Amino acid sequence: MKKHLHPICIGNVVVPWNIALAPMAGTSSCVYRTIAHEFGSALGVTELVSARGIRFKESVEISMRYLEIDPAHEGTTAIQLFGFDPEDFTYAIPYILEDPRLSDVALIDINMGCPVSKVVKTGSGSALMKDPKQAEKIIRATVKACEPYGKPVTVKFRSGWDEASVNAPDFAKMCVEAGASGLALHARTQTQLYRGKADWEVLARTKDAISDTDVPLWGNGDVKDGASAISMLDETGVEGVMVGRAAQGNPWIFREIYSALSGRTKEADEASAFGAVSIEERCDVIRRHLSGLCRQLGESTGVKEMRAQIAYYLRGIRGAAEIKNRIMTANTCDEVGALLSELKSSEH
Repeated sequence: MKKHLHPICIGNVVVPWNIALAPMAGTSSCVYRTIAHEFGSALGVTELVSARGIRFKESVEISMRYLEIDPAHEGTTAIQLFGFDPEDFTYAIPYILEDPRLSDVALIDINMGCPVSKVVKTGSGSALMKDPKQAEKIIRATVKACEPYGKPVTVKFRSGWDEASVNAPDFAKMCVEAGASGLALHARTQTQLYRGKADWEVLARTKDAISDTDVPLWGNGDVKDGASAISMLDETGVEGVMVGRAAQGNPWIFREIYSALSGRTKEADEASAFGAVSIEERCDVIRRHLSGLCRQLGESTGVKEMRAQIAYYLRGIRGAAEIKNRIMTANTCDEVGALLSELKSSEH
């Protein structure tokens, strides 16, 4: 029987098992990565941070809320940078890796997949799918900058710019030749954004393109439960699964995927699924997530930024709509806590 759960080697870093939380702006904070790890994610990637911003500020302070890491509690961690100028990476990386708060990070990841217009219009993110030569320069500069610190470099990218220019297999080969030690492919094009179905056939072709190397490929796109995680591994040959939107407000998905990849029974998988999680457990995790954000950002900002996450936690929960709407105007932890208590009591 095929072993679905296994370690992944990325250069000199061993990720203990092959389940990852994808980097997502507004979601993959240090607080949430820690929660996801406790439920079964082995690798977490920070929200994207501008290499240029660090270079020209000559400091990580302005980006510290996004860069914050806690490897002792969140598992293997990658800091993700974006940009279009190789020199920005050359200058930014020492500021990161020589900062004692960040020096224990395991990996530096380059974002070449973000489809959002404010990133793309700078020539960064998935715009680099249209300019592989520039992408190669960025990877080589990043690998060179990381070498003195012994940090492997990974790259996250997309299938291509649009359906007429799907170039992920060739792009992956370029990444490997430029020195990347690990790859993650979101199997959608830039023009798809987050719509439509992920094209796993592109994942399979990309894995084939680098099959003669020891560089692992993580698959991202439409992994929404244990069954789909197994299907992705079986159908595409990728080494690991990376979960994005399905993990928003749903750290339990990692428990379900870990259970499935471990070969446990269907009953165990179903007990781990989002719909089977009690309101009490859900509210307890929300409180913990909120508390962590408030410690990091202060109460006012923490509560405001948690509102969207609470909407994810409570999606599809019967009877939660009215309280969810009231939480969207709450301004303090006590207000949110009282509303969560009201939700819990309504369950009985």
